[in-house]
Amino acid sequence: MVDLIWRFLMSPGCEHSATIYALASGAGKSAVAIIRISGHKALEILGSVAGAAPSPRVATLRPIRNPHTAEILDKAVVLWFPAPRSFTGEDCVELQIHGSRAVVRAMLDVLATFGETRMALPGEFARRALANGKLDLVGAEALADLIDAETEQQRRLATIAASGVLQEAIGQLRGRVLDLMVLVETELDFSDEGDRPHDVTNQVQERIPEVRQQLQSLRSTHERAELIREGLSVLIAGPPNAGKSSLLNALAKREAAIVSEYAGTTRDLIEVKLDLGGFPVNVIDTAGIRESEDPIEREGIHRALTKSRSADLVLWLAPRANQIEPPAELLQRPLWRIATKADLSSELVSCEFPGGRDEKSFDLSVKTGLNLGFLMDRLQVFANENMTVAGSLVVANARQRNAIDRALDALADAGRMNLPLEILAEDLRRACFALEELIGKVGVEDILDSLFARFCIGK
Repeated sequence: MVDLIWRFLMSPGCEHSATIYALASGAGKSAVAIIRISGHKALEILGSVAGAAPSPRVATLRPIRNPHTAEILDKAVVLWFPAPRSFTGEDCVELQIHGSRAVVRAMLDVLATFGETRMALPGEFARRALANGKLDLVGAEALADLIDAETEQQRRLATIAASGVLQEAIGQLRGRVLDLMVLVETELDFSDEGDRPHDVTNQVQERIPEVRQQLQSLRSTHERAELIREGLSVLIAGPPNAGKSSLLNALAKREAAIVSEYAGTTRDLIEVKLDLGGFPVNVIDTAGIRESEDPIEREGIHRALTKSRSADLVLWLAPRANQIEPPAELLQRPLWRIATKADLSSELVSCEFPGGRDEKSFDLSVKTGLNLGFLMDRLQVFANENMTVAGSLVVANARQRNAIDRALDALADAGRMNLPLEILAEDLRRACFALEELIGKVGVEDILDSLFARFCIGK
């Protein structure tokens, strides 16, 4: 629905230059609530409710009045940001009022009475910032990720993405592709001139590998960034009654799954999101793996094995007294063997498994807590090893990665031997277009509709 509204507002002939307003802070009772106003009527509205505009970017305490009744609604800190030095690039006003529901409602009701003024859509402030050159597409995506961040590593990733380093690197690579395009276009347009470059095809093909190498290096950062965005996937698998649901509850520190002595209690995937030392981890409990005639249980087992194909780590649980080998499908992924219910055994030492003893094979008792802390520590180390992003150049999402893939494909085509100059020029144009799309210069309207629908109303 939001996408349809955006398309209507941005369609030709539709008035989308209205002044917009919204509550930019959280809904509900609070000490302070922030209301943003942006657009050509912002100064007029400010004058109507708070008197003459204060000095730009200087917080000033003012009484806020209903301009229709002269009633004082509140005392607020008022900020005035004249265009273009504002978040949106338009005239902006910020009212920091008391955060009671009644005050906020009264203030929004007053703003609704001004002509050519309306409530903002989700992400509309950020979209205007993008349209006015205050924000680029990569920065807008980073802002969305920062809003969605739930762990420290997700916050760090969003901050890195917002730094502008990726945009600068892509801009430089785009410039190098443009230089190659100029060589080819010069050859095509001035082939009869004596001072034109010679042997253009060879010159272009000698320079392409270096550009491709730098793009491939950028692309390699995506896998870890995607893990941080989506979270590490840890699958708990094993035979029935191995203690899988008990372990899930222990890790989640709540009763997320039903625990029963009856085999086959868990029949579907149960997922819990954890924050392990700032790393997002998705722990998934699964149905006990065994031969079964029950069609529902068989479906649960099938889902467990299917989910294992995309798991970053499998925890194979089997009772200490009855070690069972994992199915071959699970051995395709990183796998730790954990001997559960160790409190029932007289020997509380690391278990013997094929391949010897190591930190990926150990006893565990959820009941007594044996090695539960050790498991948590090992999971955090595993997350750190697989999710930490080094440096400040990060391809943060699938859209950016796909744009780089298209640029790499186009450059690979351009690097073929004995190409006609017209074909070479077209391949270079495709590469340049893909890089421009990455940073939001071309072809991004559908992307914008989807992106800004993720934002809060006041952002």
